[in-house]
Amino acid sequence: MNPEVGSIMSFFHNLFPVKVYTKEVPENFVVPSFYFPTPFSFDSNDTTSTFMKTYNLPVKLFHKDAQQANSEAERIADTVRRKRMLIPLINPDGSGTGKFIRITRIETRITEGVASIIVNWDSRYHYDREDYVALENFKINNGVKKR
Repeated sequence: MNPEVGSIMSFFHNLFPVKVYTKEVPENFVVPSFYFPTPFSFDSNDTTSTFMKTYNLPVKLFHKDAQQANSEAERIADTVRRKRMLIPLINPDGSGTGKFIRITRIETRITEGVASIIVNWDSRYHYDREDYVALENFKINNGVKKR
């Protein structure tokens, strides 16, 4: 699992501690609950040494009815906004890294009686660098050319 998705999942679960599904939602799923699918991403250029991936994570929040689902989704989204769109990045063991994920956009929707919280963020990754032998000693001969 992407550590950023795990951090977002943990943050949401701390705000609304319910059952979390990550693979598939079973037929007899627990209500209320979350469903965290695999995020989708697209890339873009960033710097001469990094590339950027923009992630989109459409989290589904199931509740007794659409109104309650939307109410919880809005509460979670507003909490992210109040935290200046920063979610703490955590290690797989749940300990903090001291770093944050900056959410670039968060929105809520109701579709088919389910609330969705759509979370977007950017991540930067370094390009692979080729190994090379460093230039160590070299000699320069210079002088004024004669005509």
